[in-house]
Amino acid sequence: MSRKSQYDEEFQKNAVDLLLKTSKSLGQLSNDLGVSINTLRNWKKKYLTDEGPFKDALQDKVDRLEKQLAEVTEEREILKKSVAIFLKPRS
Repeated sequence: MSRKSQYDEEFQKNAVDLLLKTSKSLGQLSNDLGVSINTLRNWKKKYLTDEGPFKDALQDKVDRLEKQLAEVTEEREILKKSVAIFLKPRS
């Protein structure tokens, strides 16, 4: 006998969307929504597939994070070079 889901599909999708768009952890969001962490984790697995409804949102997030990583890496390299210049012994 299967148990009827207490949450409709729209609520589940909105919860996963919040997980993607906010910086809250899985635990924080599950507390805010009043669902267990395991339930939220299952919804995440269900909707965050390669062909799921959040495919575009996931790709946007990946693109944004890759751009941010490139910027931070470039900034770090610039800082390393500037430190090396300032630490050069002066004659």
